[in-house]
Amino acid sequence: MPASARRFLRDNVFLVAAVLLPVLVVALFLAATAVPRWRIPPPAYDVVLRVPGPFDQARPRVAVDFAVRNGRVEATVRPIPATGYPQLASLFLVDHATGDVQRLAVDVPQDMGENDPPRTFPIGALAGRRVLDQTRAPDGYELQTRTHGSPGIVGDLFGMHRYDARAALVKDGRVVPIALPPPYEYQASVSAVCWLDPREAR
Repeated sequence: MPASARRFLRDNVFLVAAVLLPVLVVALFLAATAVPRWRIPPPAYDVVLRVPGPFDQARPRVAVDFAVRNGRVEATVRPIPATGYPQLASLFLVDHATGDVQRLAVDVPQDMGENDPPRTFPIGALAGRRVLDQTRAPDGYELQTRTHGSPGIVGDLFGMHRYDARAALVKDGRVVPIALPPPYEYQASVSAVCWLDPREAR
């Protein structure tokens, strides 16, 4: 190192420290957040999600719930009162290997009257799949809805506030986002109906 450079560092040690310290802190933070991605293996199980849909007066006046019974996923459809708001929930299958999200077909009755009893039927698109009825997958991943806030100081200054919620699979610091298609991408009430074992069929 040239003598002039050594002299500058000696005479401005506090200035150099003030510049380098924030850089080192940021570098350590980035390294700490990246390490889990390296050491935690990716998800090994498909997951079936229940996602509420947008309000739509043109939809059938019914509500649908999904549950696991006797090793299979079933839908239960109930009529809603005339004063209620149609908001049909949908089923989505997330492929653990590719991250692809597929909406599963659910044949919702179109002719239910307000006083009709509930109707329960299996989801045919999942026939033959081994259903795991548990909150957390066997590999340790679980579904979380993660909220994103404003875009920082610059965004606060210019009024660019944005708050949204997105679903993700999470394990020990590793976060695998789930890209739901429009208009479902910002739904905050996404829930896991079940996990599917890709190695076995029932």
